Amino acid sequence: MASPSLALPPTWQVRITAPDGTVAGGGVLVPGNRVLTCVHVVNAALRRVSGSRPPEPEQPVYVDVPHHAQYRRRCARVIDASWNIERDTTLLRLDEGPMCAAARLSARTAEITASHQPYPVRVRGYPRSNAEGLSVTAWVIAPGGDLPQRAQVDIDVRHPARFEPGFSGCGVLDTRDGSVIGILTSALQDTPDSGGRLSERHGRIGLMEPVEMVEPLSEHLGDPELDEVRRVLSDVLFEGTLEAYIAATRHRATRGANFTSAWEAFAELRELTPRPDGLPCEVVFVEEIARKGVIAPQVLRAYSDSRYPSEVPREALEQLREAGTPTPPKAASLIISADPVPGDPDAPQAYLVSHWVRDGQGVSKGSPSRISEQELRDTVLQLIDDTEARLHSRDFQEAVDLRLEFILPFPLLTQPIAQWRLSAPITGEGERIGASYEILLHSQERLNDPGWERARRKILHRWQEMIANGAGRLLQIPPGPDTGTGTPLNDRLAGPGIVLCVLGDAPDPGARTRQLGAALQAGLPAIAWLRNGDEQETRRFHDRMSTIPREDGDTISPEDIASLPRLLREWRTQSGEPDEEGYDPYDVIVILDNMPQIRDLHHVGILTSPKKSDDND
Repeated sequence: MASPSLALPPTWQVRITAPDGTVAGGGVLVPGNRVLTCVHVVNAALRRVSGSRPPEPEQPVYVDVPHHAQYRRRCARVIDASWNIERDTTLLRLDEGPMCAAARLSARTAEITASHQPYPVRVRGYPRSNAEGLSVTAWVIAPGGDLPQRAQVDIDVRHPARFEPGFSGCGVLDTRDGSVIGILTSALQDTPDSGGRLSERHGRIGLMEPVEMVEPLSEHLGDPELDEVRRVLSDVLFEGTLEAYIAATRHRATRGANFTSAWEAFAELRELTPRPDGLPCEVVFVEEIARKGVIAPQVLRAYSDSRYPSEVPREALEQLREAGTPTPPKAASLIISADPVPGDPDAPQAYLVSHWVRDGQGVSKGSPSRISEQELRDTVLQLIDDTEARLHSRDFQEAVDLRLEFILPFPLLTQPIAQWRLSAPITGEGERIGASYEILLHSQERLNDPGWERARRKILHRWQEMIANGAGRLLQIPPGPDTGTGTPLNDRLAGPGIVLCVLGDAPDPGARTRQLGAALQAGLPAIAWLRNGDEQETRRFHDRMSTIPREDGDTISPEDIASLPRLLREWRTQSGEPDEEGYDPYDVIVILDNMPQIRDLHHVGILTSPKKSDDND
């Protein structure tokens, strides 16, 4: 079984549960404060062996409605007139408002039948009472089952999940426009093959009841205001609405934004739960676009006004329209540099640690100190405490975000910096610094050593090419020995289009050192690296890292690379502990050498000391 999806459920996806909280299946919030689900899901939730007749009006059905990152339980009653035992569908009426936007319903059966092509959809269900839910990619193939208009839904062959109890009643989402086109009613059982084994398709095939077959919903199969928004945003490049997208998702952990049009972004935002003030993310998106007054503001605002007040709280909407663009929080950087101290080669290596603080009011340098490698952790944690105390003692009107930047020689780049824990008043150790701060690592040799001039030139050329082309490429170094290719690792990294390399530990203990060294010498601006792991963990790490800079794991923008430390911090904060995929996000290291930032560091004297005067001058 695949691990639960990390994405939050769509606003319209609900769970139908028994009184003890066991999940019987799912349902879809539809207009009119109602829920569309299956008859057999209601019977299962009420512990009825069979029920050809609807339950009594006073018998409640428990419905869990999405609320931010959690669910809230509501009571609902079966609408007798909607109870359709033959089609296995029914409607429930919630006793209270759902607090979330209802699904947009679309009739797609005629289009799918006429196209003779698989239709891309997504389904989120709750197999084996998985309370968090599992999202699967699937395809509506063709008419299927023994009832007219029923459709066959196949899970994508690349997905390890199966249709199981818990998917029944869950909405089938049209991934092209974000509308719900039906609900799952059952799974087809494949027959054993000639060898007596179940075929590979077992559990991957389900049946969908289209929404147009639910008569009480016929009046809701159109949405003219949404159609107008789709018409307008489909012709707008996403890049022109990036600021609006960031504003709409500022309250959430950041995701990759690999969209072509603004409509694609809008469709994804419709699947997310609302902001804490109750405003749906897509409403914030169109309102921020309308604020600029360039792209059909009347059409965009008409969409917001056409939603039910239960979907779009009017007071919050007015506050959004009256408010200006929020001011980003002030930021400060603590920059820590460790330079090797020449000495006896047989003695333990010593380091001279210097630090600077940039807080928007200038750059201040602290007193350097000589330490051993074992003292680095305590020295860094004390510098963080001292910097935080100094920033809070200044006359700042709002919170200051502190970013940590380390300029470390190659031997110290492997230090588990993100794992180090802050000091705490009771236990002595608080949360890991990777959960509290953006962390940037720089290679000290690559920034300063004359022997690394070629690597510095390569970084500059890569940044210039990426900026000129608008994107670069991500390369993943596979685990295990690179046998049979005849191509050295250095040559594979030499392509100027490659700007981000994702490494991973291989079974060979020395592989990570060779991989990291080759990546640094190749002049890659950004390197993501898993500290510990085997081949399987490395492959899972590659898959996970691909979703952080961009959803497709292929092309990435300069903005993606610049935001990588922040995205990694948000991932660590969200994950907290080693996840179910087998690796700890705190074992992920990101080395970033951004040329504009490097120039800035040189400009303020952080990377270079003043030249000594010539005796002959």
